[in-house]
Amino acid sequence: MTSTPVTNSDDENGPIQTMVVGDSSGVVAGLVSDILGSDPRIDVAARPADGAEAVSQFRTLQAEAVVLDIGGAGDNALITLSRLLRIDPEVRVIMVSTLTFANVKTAMEGLERGAAEYMQTPAAHTKERSLAVFRHNLTETVLGLGLTRRRAGKRKAISAKPRVAEKPIELRKESVLPPEVLVIGSSTGGPQALLAVIKALPPAVTVPILIAQHMPPGFTASLAANIEEKSGRPSAEGKDGEILQKGRVYMAPGDYHMVVERSDGEVRIRINQEKRENYCRPSADPLFRSVASVFGAKTLATVLTGMGKDGEAGARIIAESGGTVVAQDETTCVVWGMPKAVAEAGLCSAVLPLGDIAGYLGRFITGGEK
Repeated sequence: MTSTPVTNSDDENGPIQTMVVGDSSGVVAGLVSDILGSDPRIDVAARPADGAEAVSQFRTLQAEAVVLDIGGAGDNALITLSRLLRIDPEVRVIMVSTLTFANVKTAMEGLERGAAEYMQTPAAHTKERSLAVFRHNLTETVLGLGLTRRRAGKRKAISAKPRVAEKPIELRKESVLPPEVLVIGSSTGGPQALLAVIKALPPAVTVPILIAQHMPPGFTASLAANIEEKSGRPSAEGKDGEILQKGRVYMAPGDYHMVVERSDGEVRIRINQEKRENYCRPSADPLFRSVASVFGAKTLATVLTGMGKDGEAGARIIAESGGTVVAQDETTCVVWGMPKAVAEAGLCSAVLPLGDIAGYLGRFITGGEK
């Protein structure tokens, strides 16, 4: 999800070539096609009705973004996803569906297999505001992922040619105080990145870990359970009023902001449904702001892959409070949007490949203890 509109510049060569996969008589695929087709920056170049047609058409079309309706498709949707990724490992696939238990299960498996994003379509009875948010997030996600795919292809094509060096990112000094909390913000591509980081943290890291990952209700609980299963760290959605404990991972629940506050000598989690920030709820910014207010210079923040700039304002407060901010680098991001925002703002003490982040965090938190 993103908050910053993406526009095609002269060197981006026209609208994003997009494939929408799903029964044309279905509500979801029809809604997606109508929304994308009304945006001049996007060309719905193909509308295959099922996975077999999608794979056949994709071999010649090579769409830059694929929107896959997984509703009711189950394993067939996962097979389609795997086949598209075999044809083009760099293809950006956005899964969409209504919210059901079966669709949550399929979507979580799809994200693990390499889909870039999942988006929940508004329910039939939804208010117009929900549809407006979905419209914004869908178009900006397709644009952001499509442009990322296009630029990656261009970089490969000109890799042998000399390139003008980009302006170097200015890094800040790390905090001199040992962190007492680790806070993470992530969006598109975040579930895979979060799992990679948390799995690789050394056992000596026992500070509480708080996460704001842009996901709808139902998915955050599944993501937390997956993190616990794969990392061995107790992980769950944060609950309003619970006391922050060492060694635990707290996930902001879908459609809720998660913040912390100090009361009666304890740090407690608070959950609210205040207005969306950067078109997101949960959002990284309110979480980052609250952690900075409680832990100050003993805050360690990490911004992982995601579109837009959610987390930048909160990371600024963390940095100004003396805390430390780390960002994922462009090469390993699905979309270098959120990390780019904090890095280019000069808020980071390190900008690292995904595979190096856990090691850095571990050394900084424990002083090198394993």
